Amino acid sequence: MEQKGTRERLGSQLATARRRKGWTLNDLGYRTANAASRLSNIEHGKLNATIDALAQAGEAAGLTLTFVPAEKLEAVMALVDGPPAETAFPAVRSAHEELFIPDPSDEEESVKPYGRP
Repeated sequence: MEQKGTRERLGSQLATARRRKGWTLNDLGYRTANAASRLSNIEHGKLNATIDALAQAGEAAGLTLTFVPAEKLEAVMALVDGPPAETAFPAVRSAHEELFIPDPSDEEESVKPYGRP
């Protein structure tokens, strides 16, 4: 029995969660050790991924897999698809961005060398 609608729904939820975090497919791939192309196929419902692969990608994006009674699915989807909740904490793209200062652009370096007026 093919469950294309379920794959597409789960893939769409994964894509939405990833985008809300400001992540690219490569960002999610880095966190899950999966190729961006594989994740893209999962997000578009083109890949019949294992539960382990879906759970790993979902958990990296802040989601969890769970069964929902069919009669409650519409209400749950309305909650899931709603606007993200406001938070008092700033969004963080990755630990790398929090720990390292980005290199200056070539233009910034050519305008004013470090330590010189």
